[in-house]
Amino acid sequence: MGYKSLPNLEKTVKENPELQETPARTEELAATSETSWHDRAPDGGEDEIVDAAEDEVAAEDEVEKKPGYLLKSLPTMVVGIVIGVGIALGGMSFADTDRGNVPAISADEQVTAAGATGATQNSLPEASQTVTVARVKSDRIARTLEATGTVQALDLLPILPQTPGLQIQQVLVDEGDFVTAGQVMAILDDSLVRSQILDAQAQVESLRSSQIQTEAGVWQASSALTQAQAGESEAQAALTQAQAAKSEAEAGLRSAIAAKSEVEAALAGAQAAKVEAEASRAQAVANLARAKTELAQAERELQRYQSLANAGAISQQELDIRLTTVENALEAVRVAEANVKSADARIQSAVANISSTEARVKSAESNVSSAAARVESAAANIRNAEARLERAAANVQSAQSQVESARAAVKSAAANVKSSQARAEQVQTQREQTLVRAPASGIVAERIARVGDVTSGSGRLFSIIANGELELHVQVPETQLPLVKIGASVKVTSDADSRIDLQGTVREISPLISSNSRQATVKVSLPSSDLLRVGMFLRAALTTSTEEGLIVPAKAVLPQADGSSIVYRLTENDIVQAQPVQVGQIIDSAGNDLAKATIEIRSGLDVGDIIVVDGAAFLKSGERVKVVAN
Repeated sequence: MGYKSLPNLEKTVKENPELQETPARTEELAATSETSWHDRAPDGGEDEIVDAAEDEVAAEDEVEKKPGYLLKSLPTMVVGIVIGVGIALGGMSFADTDRGNVPAISADEQVTAAGATGATQNSLPEASQTVTVARVKSDRIARTLEATGTVQALDLLPILPQTPGLQIQQVLVDEGDFVTAGQVMAILDDSLVRSQILDAQAQVESLRSSQIQTEAGVWQASSALTQAQAGESEAQAALTQAQAAKSEAEAGLRSAIAAKSEVEAALAGAQAAKVEAEASRAQAVANLARAKTELAQAERELQRYQSLANAGAISQQELDIRLTTVENALEAVRVAEANVKSADARIQSAVANISSTEARVKSAESNVSSAAARVESAAANIRNAEARLERAAANVQSAQSQVESARAAVKSAAANVKSSQARAEQVQTQREQTLVRAPASGIVAERIARVGDVTSGSGRLFSIIANGELELHVQVPETQLPLVKIGASVKVTSDADSRIDLQGTVREISPLISSNSRQATVKVSLPSSDLLRVGMFLRAALTTSTEEGLIVPAKAVLPQADGSSIVYRLTENDIVQAQPVQVGQIIDSAGNDLAKATIEIRSGLDVGDIIVVDGAAFLKSGERVKVVAN
């Protein structure tokens, strides 16, 4: 990267006319750039840099001299070139946009920045390109098995007439119509059946009139039973309410007892706090007495040393020591007096807490008494409700006996009516059978029935695709059959219709393998779609397994002339380094748009590595870039 500093400077002068008018500044920048590179060059100096550049040129010439190698790599190069063209076009657009927004930097600003930042900043190349970046991610990658097959109905239902020998009067549906379960599809002639229905209904009415007379007593008994049952229900509701009230009262009593216990505990705590405060005060009083004693002793010593100092027997330093001792003792007395006052305040606070807590104890005891009274009242209400329920149950038993007696007189008439009704229902069923109904919801696949035709017992009138559900029958070789699993995801596409891009599921794997083709049928459930038709030829990509792998945006991968691929990895100080990678399959996450797809990386990168996405096609290893948000 360092041996390109001077050409970059010349490019900067050409792009900025103001630099061409100040040759002295241009020479100063050149000297600064060249000096910066010498500072960063490894041991061996510029000779190693020139050798590295010559080796790179020689390697490129060597590739150009091997056409045979390029021919062998042609298939891989074709795929790489397709991806690279898409990436380059997107990157050029991105680069032109970003470069147009970067303001020009004057020569004075460059020189000023170089002098201000010092030797450390001069050691870094300027950002030559604006790019976006992405992190290498780990994801589950699906492995697929390609197969072809034909669309078929999941369940094709034949519609047959229930009554043969009748003429078709109307056909109400056509092929392609969607019908619901029970919908009438055709109407057969029912003139004979209608006359039989009229005779049966007349007989039923005659028997029913005599039954009504015998049922009058049943209605009266039933009314009395209903009233008795209503009374029993009211009594039961009252009992339930009384029990609920008792439960609520008991809960209130428990809550009041708990509250009392809590307040008593608080009282014990306040009393303990008082005892502790009194003990603390006693200790503080003792400390005060001791401090006063020590102060008196220190004052006596000070007086004696003052006399000695006046007589010249001791030094001023010794006298100052005694004076300090007195001051310390005096401070100890003040501290002890403050502790006594503090203990007195704590005792007063504890006494106040005890008084307040004792009042709360009395209130809690009152609440407990009130809750106990409510419990007793609720128990009395329960006893009253139970007695009322017993009386209501006796009334119900009496009313039930009357109803049973009245019903016994109706049984004979009811039996005759039922017999007649059974005959009428049978005839009505025969009439219902003249309406050809759909046994299930679905799409009409075939319409064979025509107005005027006479039905037969085995003649099919319609065919229905049950619930409109279709499936794809694909043929899988027996050698690959163990890879296919029930419930596996399947991507379904069509060569004839690009709009068909569906996601199915393996529903069933045939237990039989064809002895001729050595293939087995795999049935794939298909989602509902207006684009699908029975008999269509479709392609299926069956997911055989998923495994953890690394993925990156496809346009970050740059195919090379030798068939390999590289990405530009972002390192410290926004320096990019070319990283060879081994790519896997393309994961198409947005239709056939490679610019929005991701690609598997099998080796060369680690999870979390940062790579360049937009602008990668214009970079060289070792350049410094400017990273912007996507």
